Amino acid sequence: MQRFRTSTIEIQDGIIYFRAEADDVYDRQDLVDILDLMEIESGGNPFPLIMVINEYEFLMTKEARNLFHEHEKAQRLILAEAVVINSVSTKILYNLLTRLHSPKFPFKAFNDESAAIDWLLSKK
Repeated sequence: MQRFRTSTIEIQDGIIYFRAEADDVYDRQDLVDILDLMEIESGGNPFPLIMVINEYEFLMTKEARNLFHEHEKAQRLILAEAVVINSVSTKILYNLLTRLHSPKFPFKAFNDESAAIDWLLSKK
């Protein structure tokens, strides 16, 4: 398990888990650093990613939000991304925005972590 400021990054059953552990704001450089830690955790192999951010206020700058969908390393490493959030309206917004701004890999928001894991495993 790797630590990044107020979050943890670990791999379980071939899935990289990013868990927010406190309210925080992330910028582009933070996401580059997190991606580097994910690459180390995965041994450089492509992986499905689950971001569990349903317990804390997790904010990203606009540049950080776009990084995983634009950065060469993210496109090479991330097979699919699931985000677990606690609000149905936010989940709908995430999924709508994904349709408008097609990411380079499958992306979906969930309110239930087990459903997110099942979806990611179907993308491996």
